[in-house]
Amino acid sequence: MLRYWLSVRVTGVMGLGFPWGTLTVNILGSFLVGICMVLFAGKATGAEIWRLGLVVGILGGFTTFSAFSSDVLNLLQTEQWFRAMIFISSSILLCVCAAAAGVAAARQVF
Repeated sequence: MLRYWLSVRVTGVMGLGFPWGTLTVNILGSFLVGICMVLFAGKATGAEIWRLGLVVGILGGFTTFSAFSSDVLNLLQTEQWFRAMIFISSSILLCVCAAAAGVAAARQVF
């Protein structure tokens, strides 16, 4: 529900011409995954269940590869080749950078 709500809000602000909602949700989720990587690094085995629940469960449900795939296919089916390539490239680059930023931020705080 949170992913859908945020996606709708971002799309309302940015417009329908590009999958801004999916991109924003995936960037935010990647940032949070980066934070979790630091929080759970080197923790006792009991923390593994929390890491799995948070990263795989909650954040995995928040950021969805299926939404990304659907958005790419919609762009391709409407022959928006350039937008599709920009979306694919920016998703990969920005999400990896967001995860790295999450790691860096968490290391500063924790």
